[in-house]
Formats: sequence, structure tokens, C-alpha cells
Amino acid sequence: MSKKSRQIHKETFTTVFTGLLINYPLNLFGLWVCISVLEMSSPLYIGTTITAFMTVIAYTRVYVIRRYFYQKTSETLVE
Repeated sequence: MSKKSRQIHKETFTTVFTGLLINYPLNLFGLWVCISVLEMSSPLYIGTTITAFMTVIAYTRVYVIRRYFYQKTSETLVE
């Protein structure tokens, strides 16, 4: 397996694993907020609200991970 391929696997694993660690608790928290705090009862509104919020979080998470790996790769190329 080439060095580039290993790097891609590391980045992919990091992205998926952090998604699991962040999104599951975030989903439970979002459900609690929507149902208990905001007293939403429509599955459509609850699902749409949580999906919108989680999309913003996911975009930010993936951006940070990609930026980290890009900077790490760029430093390796300079040396």
C-alpha cells in the first residue's frame, strides 16, 4: 500500500470515526431539545431541524479534519 493510500485511509477513518463520536450524542441531544424543550411533535419538523443542525456541524468537522491533513501533507512536502 502506497504512502498516499495510507494517508487517504487515515483521513477517511478519522472523518468517519469522529462523525460517529459526535453525531450520535448530538442526535440524542437534538431529539431532547426538539421534543422536550421546544415541544415539537411533528416528525417532519424534528427531522428537518436536526438534519439542518447536524449538517452544519458535519461540514465544520470535515473542514477541520481536511485542513489538518492538508497542512500535515504540505509540511511533509516542504521538508
